[in-house]
Amino acid sequence: MITGSMLVMFIVGFIIFVLYIIGLLTMITKAHKQQREDLLNDPELRDYYNRHNNYSGDYDWNKNKTKGKKNVGKATYWD
Repeated sequence: MITGSMLVMFIVGFIIFVLYIIGLLTMITKAHKQQREDLLNDPELRDYYNRHNNYSGDYDWNKNKTKGKKNVGKATYWD
């Protein structure tokens, strides 16, 4: 079975693992925020990604929407 020293080792290992995962997720979050700030502050990248991904919110996504349903092929029962 589990002895006292094995239980202590398991608890210490689990604490180290939890701290590692917390640190990893914290660093991923900070790096993501920093990369987003760099992207929004770079005028060349901001203009490029604004056209394609709408990072700054200036692009009007509704201007290219089609109105109504278009039949592009064989008629089906839901047309």
